[in-house]
Amino acid sequence: TRRVQPAVPEAGADLKNIIRVNIVIFVELRMYSLCFYLSFSRPSAREVLIWAESLKALLANQYGLAVFRHFLRSEYSEENLDFWLAVEKFKQTCPLSKMADRANKIYEEFISCSASRQINVDSNIRELTQRSLRLGAETTSFQLAQDQIFSLMEADSYPRFLRSRLYAQLANQDVLIDQRSSG
Repeated sequence: TRRVQPAVPEAGADLKNIIRVNIVIFVELRMYSLCFYLSFSRPSAREVLIWAESLKALLANQYGLAVFRHFLRSEYSEENLDFWLAVEKFKQTCPLSKMADRANKIYEEFISCSASRQINVDSNIRELTQRSLRLGAETTSFQLAQDQIFSLMEADSYPRFLRSRLYAQLANQDVLIDQRSSG
């Protein structure tokens, strides 16, 4: 097992350099932990091919979801998936008394004009969502925005994922294994 220690400042060390080194270590650990997790639960090529049937099929598979998130992260566009997942979790909020607080957090993080991870919904849907939340948070408060983001992922990032090298390697893993063992 590989252990990575955060950089510790030495006398006279440049703070920017220390931060840079720690960021590199953090990124390496994220990649290592993804690879480590994925190596234990790798789906068969047949399962991977099912992901190409629909975005819903991909998102319904934990491994597929993790790989798709990794792909989106590499494209700096994971906020759409994070929003979609946050709304899915929001719909299951219990007790209902927590719903308004969670709805506000989702709105402020993803939909508001000043959102830190703003998703790309049109102004009409942004306004309708805000109006819906003012009337009281319900399980359907984000439905229009969630539908629009799902459609956006389905038309844009999902097809790119299916054309990606990452997906091709997973879908063709049995072929690669057969080639290695016969070669």
